Amino acid sequence: MNSLGKNRGRTLRLAALLAAAALAAAGCASAESSDTSGGADKGSSSDKPIKIGMAAGFSGVLEPYEGASLAGAKIAVEEINEKGGVLGRKVELVTADTRSDINASTTAGQEILGKGADAVLTSIDLNFGGGTATVVSSAGKVAMSIGGGSVQWAKFGPLVYSLGTPVTSDSALMAQWGRKQGFASTYLLIDTSTDFSKDLCDGYGDAFKAAGGTVLGADTFGNGDSSLASQVTRIKGLSKKPDVIALCSYPPGGALAVKTLRNSGVNTPIVSGSGMAGDFWFKKTMPNLSDVYTVDWASVWGDDPSPAVNALTKKFRDSGIDVQNSYGVMGYTGVYALTRAITEAKSTEGTKVAQALSSFTGVEVPIPLTFTDKVHLDAQRVYRVVGIKNGKPALVDALKPENPPAVE
Repeated sequence: MNSLGKNRGRTLRLAALLAAAALAAAGCASAESSDTSGGADKGSSSDKPIKIGMAAGFSGVLEPYEGASLAGAKIAVEEINEKGGVLGRKVELVTADTRSDINASTTAGQEILGKGADAVLTSIDLNFGGGTATVVSSAGKVAMSIGGGSVQWAKFGPLVYSLGTPVTSDSALMAQWGRKQGFASTYLLIDTSTDFSKDLCDGYGDAFKAAGGTVLGADTFGNGDSSLASQVTRIKGLSKKPDVIALCSYPPGGALAVKTLRNSGVNTPIVSGSGMAGDFWFKKTMPNLSDVYTVDWASVWGDDPSPAVNALTKKFRDSGIDVQNSYGVMGYTGVYALTRAITEAKSTEGTKVAQALSSFTGVEVPIPLTFTDKVHLDAQRVYRVVGIKNGKPALVDALKPENPPAVE
């Protein structure tokens, strides 16, 4: 995991070189499975399903997020087909498992195109999903991250979108909510294994200071580190104790950080991003955990402000799905977003689907989505702040960033 930053550049360069090969390999399948006319599908193509691809980590470190997204996507496909499908055609979900391996992202993109995907859902993280996005968009198909917040997704071109919110908004919201609680000082604990985690804490520190708070210091760790004892020792040795610790990470490294802090007697409130959302990482090892807060896109604990989200998470549970974070909702949302755009475009052609997506303004699927021609992440969403008390997550606030940095 610690080599992600070094591998990322090499992997994305390889993805670009292989994109042309992917075009050739997927050409026949794309031609057969996509409508490129201005109207609805015609002729024999109407008998073929519209294929929504999903290339993500269904095993490995990303499984708690992307496996959950797959479960939500399957429910969405079932619902859509029960209602008659899209453009008179059934919807089929095709998948490729990256095994949470950054170096498998490009080949997963090629695999999913080879299965005839008309549009593709990709990994939650730029490092893991960039190769897929490159190959898919180069083939003229829309690629949509199921939660990536890096503004760098835009560099993959006009056919790449994300269901996530900009990391700059995430970090601004974390700081805003903390200052609202009266936290005057903070300390940053930064996981250096992904660009997103580093960007999250960078933005948070800037926003916290801009809101009149004080950053007492920062420390780093790698997600695969076996011990964070030295980092926690340095926190305990601070002459002034922080009111809140910002943890920019994801499990297992983020979980180890929380466990080490609490086991060392550091009970300072912790605020984090969506990477630490859910209960899967603490319910067995820290069943009485308290005072950890995450900014998220939905509260899946039956208390979301949106009745549609609550109904959906109830349906998940009734279907036997272990609702452990919001990513099942995001996978479900991704399928509905793509199929709605295909319906509005009356086509599966990438540029037409992208044009439809860019017209979304508060479209509820069920998470409200807003995109523009220039910004392919949702910079308008109302966040949920979920707090953990005695091992139980619950909604504690819902708000939008007051002064989020502009998304270029």
